[in-house]
Amino acid sequence: MNAQDFISSGLIELYVTGIATEQEARELEAAMQTFPEVKEAVELYRRNMENYVSLQAMKPRDDAKTSLFHQINNVSDLQDGNSLSDQPLHQPKKESMKETKSMSWKLIATLAALLLVISLILNYVFFNRYKEFREYKDKYESLLLSQNSILSKSNDYKTRLEQMQESLDVIQDPNVLKVKLPGTKPFPEALATVFWNPGSQQVYLKVNNLPEPAADKQYQLWAIVDGKPVDMGVFEMGDTAKVLQKMKVTGKAQMFAVTLEKKGGAVSPTMDQMYVAGKIPG
Repeated sequence: MNAQDFISSGLIELYVTGIATEQEARELEAAMQTFPEVKEAVELYRRNMENYVSLQAMKPRDDAKTSLFHQINNVSDLQDGNSLSDQPLHQPKKESMKETKSMSWKLIATLAALLLVISLILNYVFFNRYKEFREYKDKYESLLLSQNSILSKSNDYKTRLEQMQESLDVIQDPNVLKVKLPGTKPFPEALATVFWNPGSQQVYLKVNNLPEPAADKQYQLWAIVDGKPVDMGVFEMGDTAKVLQKMKVTGKAQMFAVTLEKKGGAVSPTMDQMYVAGKIPG
């Protein structure tokens, strides 16, 4: 620990008030020998403590001294056998009781002030330690959140890399037929590509250029088999559209087309919403 750590730790307050443990006292005394600023902080706190206690002290009444000597003289007269018939015997006793009561209240007030100081010190120490705990807890939660975020991104990158590798394997497979689907007359800018393996009958779709659909709409791929449309499934847009998407299988087809349907797909294609279509070469 450096000098500032000792000053802000709360050990000085515990040491000056006499409630520090032996171990804490030894550590602080060693620090006072090593760091002059720690020793200066201890002395400053001790002076502040003495000033505070002095402010809480109560000044005795002006007649306290006279009353005290009066009681002493009464005791001396009784020991010498002198008569006190001309003085009421109960008067000194009443004054003594008042003095004792006054001194008791002074002692209680001083103890109360001391307990208040100790309470303030302990509150300060525990509050600082609670703040440190909260800071460490917040840092731990922040690090944990960052770690989870990095792990999530790492898993996303791993999945994306696997998808890209699968797409590359499909494209490079000599048994796979590449079917280009250009845009129809109402949508000339649209473009998609189908990769079909007649052997495995697996169909993959690559979105090259399709506008993002409304929230309640979804694109659907169709295979034209013997002049009839066969559902090949709906597909996603956004980041998913950047890689090949695996569609349904088909044993034979003459062409493929994509239409825009209600979300979840349709039983038959909406012909005026056909965006792309292309024949299988050969």
